[in-house]
Amino acid sequence: MIERFKAKTKLLISMFVLVSILIFLAVVIIQAYYSKINSLVVLNEKISLSRNISNLIHSLQKERGLSSGYITNYNGKFTQDMLQQRHISDEYANKLFLKLYKTRCKDLKRNLTKVKKKINSLFEMRKRIDAHKFSSNEVIQKYSQINTILLDMIINIAKTSHIPSITQNILAYSYLLYFKEYLGLQRAQGVVLLSSKTFDRESFTKFVNFMAVGKQNEIMFLKYASPDLKEYYHKHIKVQSITQVDTIEKQILHTQKNSFNIDPKRWYDLITKKLNILDEISQYIGIKMQKEIKKELYDAKVFFSIVILLLITSWLIFIYIMLHLLKLIKEEQRLRLVMDKYVISSITDLKGTIIDVSQAFCEISGYTREELLGNKHNIVRHPDMPKEVFAKLWQQISAGKSWSGKVKNRRKDGAFYWVYANIEPLYNSNEEIEAYISVRMDITENELLNQKIKEEEDRNKIQEKMMQQQHRLAQMGEMIAMIAHQWRQPLSAITAASAAIMLKASRENLDNKTAVDLSKKIQDFSKHLSTTIDDFRNFFKSNKQKQTTDFKKICESVLTIIEGSLVQNNIQVNCQYENIEEFLSYENELKQVILNLIKNSEDALKEKDIKEKRIMLYINKKSLKIVDNAGGIDESILPKIFDPYFSTKIKKDGTGLGLYMSKVIVEDHCSGILKVNNTMDGVAFEILLGERND
Repeated sequence: MIERFKAKTKLLISMFVLVSILIFLAVVIIQAYYSKINSLVVLNEKISLSRNISNLIHSLQKERGLSSGYITNYNGKFTQDMLQQRHISDEYANKLFLKLYKTRCKDLKRNLTKVKKKINSLFEMRKRIDAHKFSSNEVIQKYSQINTILLDMIINIAKTSHIPSITQNILAYSYLLYFKEYLGLQRAQGVVLLSSKTFDRESFTKFVNFMAVGKQNEIMFLKYASPDLKEYYHKHIKVQSITQVDTIEKQILHTQKNSFNIDPKRWYDLITKKLNILDEISQYIGIKMQKEIKKELYDAKVFFSIVILLLITSWLIFIYIMLHLLKLIKEEQRLRLVMDKYVISSITDLKGTIIDVSQAFCEISGYTREELLGNKHNIVRHPDMPKEVFAKLWQQISAGKSWSGKVKNRRKDGAFYWVYANIEPLYNSNEEIEAYISVRMDITENELLNQKIKEEEDRNKIQEKMMQQQHRLAQMGEMIAMIAHQWRQPLSAITAASAAIMLKASRENLDNKTAVDLSKKIQDFSKHLSTTIDDFRNFFKSNKQKQTTDFKKICESVLTIIEGSLVQNNIQVNCQYENIEEFLSYENELKQVILNLIKNSEDALKEKDIKEKRIMLYINKKSLKIVDNAGGIDESILPKIFDPYFSTKIKKDGTGLGLYMSKVIVEDHCSGILKVNNTMDGVAFEILLGERND
């Protein structure tokens, strides 16, 4: 039982460790995916903000170009568009500020004050632009400073992404915005350059530099752009308005005259179309990034939910295992206490020294635990136990085999007790025997009971022998009476014959013929007496060997002995032989039974006034039925007639052993059955041989 609990405990501990590892891994995965979900949520918010920033940059880029045209051209071509664009920029700025206030992105919020300060300075800058207090280059520089701060915010977003595909798109998005920024600078510087009445080398150089840096950013954008994004870009950039910008750029680069003969407003409008297309592309990238982030976020949330569900399930399993483990441990402790209290067990080392005992062992032996520990196990050996038993015991357990058997032990107070012991070797991790464990069961009461049963059986056997002897003596008395009865007539005849011989001889009247006849009669009667003695001797001969016989032979032998008595009492005996079958049995004992049954019928018939007294013998193979017409036995006493010392012959001093011994002989000695039942005019006893198998 303890081993079964240990096996369950080990299994549960293994499951506990496994579930603990799964819980740990689940927690780690949950933390990782929780961080990923948070980062994706923040990244999605940042991308959304970057689109607002991009809109503001794009608007300020237009405002910058229009403002540079306003400063350079006094004819008012750019004035109306500039004022409208300022209103658009303010709307984008307000939207951006509102989102920055609500954002959970602390790094973006930290830039809020700086951006707000720059945007607020925009209003003062506009006033000075309207008053023509800035040069065109100063206007471009002021707007570029604001855009640089806004672009830096977008660049910082790329640093917070940990998903390669999204990071790649953010980088492509950033380079596209820088490409736009330098294209916007190119637009503003181109307006200044084309508005100048003379060739301005400084403005030309700046224009060329802005165009070169823009081209570099375009190359970097295409490097990081995905194949589908490249395809989208080339599809939208190859429009006629864009090719016209390329044509004007070539004219500016290859024409170094006093004037370019190119309308600044036309240049502004054409390159603005290109910038608008690039803005659409940037918006497309932003939307695409947000879709990708949302997909990643959805997948992460689904996986997160699954892991959470698995974690909850693991925790439930963990709790169940813990509860079951605690229950098992508690049950094991209870079982150990029960076993310690009720199971007689001990553990010895290889030399037989006791190293552990149960409380039950202490109680049955009368020794304390302290008195037993460290002592040899033979401290409880009883001197009645043969040394050979323990020699065989040690031989078996030393060979790694178990030993079981009954052992008589001695208590501390000198009394004895019996146990049934089972001894097993205990092995270490190297499969070497390190100790022996013995579990015992107290069988003292059983042994004492068996001893009492054996004594009782011995007494019963003696009593049965005495009963059998009494029965045999009673039968012998009856037999002597019958022999005496049979001897009276022959003895009388012998006496009469001898008297006749004597009388005739005294008168000298004895002739030879008379002497021979009378001598022959004496000889015949003497022979009859001798035969009767042989029958008597054979009947009571002690022969315990089974022999082949049959009921006809047995019955004829019995009737020869009892015939004289039956004839004298006018009892007619009839025998019916249906089937004669030989069998192996104790012939003389069966004769005693049959004689007893016939004598019982004879006695019953003698007591009754019946005209035709008869006894019938029915023989069929191994069955013999003896039936009389003596009126039967009282039904109230019929179940008791086979009890020892029960007799219906009280007036004749019956022993009450005849039927009891007959049943013992038939059923115990001859493995048969002896039955009785009343008939219409008498009683029937039936002997059935071979009916019992026990």
